[in-house]
Amino acid sequence: IALYVALGVLVAFLTVVIVRTLSFKPKKAVEPDRTEIAFDREKTVANLQALVKFKTVSYRNHSLEDDGEFEGLVSKLPELYPNEFAKCEFMRFEDRALLLKWKGKGEGDASVMMAHYDVVPVNEDLWDVPAFDAIVKDGCIWGRGTLDTKVTFSSILFAADHLISEGFTPENDIYFAFGGDEEVNGHGAKDIVKLFIERKINPGLVLDEGGAVVENVFPGVKVPCGLIGIA
Repeated sequence: IALYVALGVLVAFLTVVIVRTLSFKPKKAVEPDRTEIAFDREKTVANLQALVKFKTVSYRNHSLEDDGEFEGLVSKLPELYPNEFAKCEFMRFEDRALLLKWKGKGEGDASVMMAHYDVVPVNEDLWDVPAFDAIVKDGCIWGRGTLDTKVTFSSILFAADHLISEGFTPENDIYFAFGGDEEVNGHGAKDIVKLFIERKINPGLVLDEGGAVVENVFPGVKVPCGLIGIA
């Protein structure tokens, strides 16, 4: 009897799966907003180049790291993003983590924008261009850390700096949380989380490094997909 019950449950389950699969209809694609946004494109490039030129390389053997490069990058930030550093509360942590608080109008759930400014080691002999010269070639900035993730780091800061210059204030607090030891699974992010717990800050949204825009990864999906990590 138990066998028949198990088979019945399995058949019912497969029937539901097949019916739901056959009846599935994708939602109509939303046309993206292609409105041009005015901003200083040359400065966005120059700022990212400035960050890439700092050799903020993380090693598990910390004696191999150049503290001067990390400190140089952090000291450069107020020059690159002056409005933000004039407006936001800036906090530094022992493990190279950085946190800025952009005060909002209300007391609703805060948002957190994340990135890291350390990079992995590089064998420069294998590069076609110098890894830390941030050369613009073929329409791209070449250098260690441009994608992972100084471009995210810079774009977050640049966007906020631009909005602040226009007098914009967010509805609720926004925190910019940046790690300087992510590539070696350091303690920087934990330090920030500890502060959030102490201050009873419970974010409603956290935007981290995330995945990528991929094509031809999922069977039957023919369009580019932006992957969203939920855990």
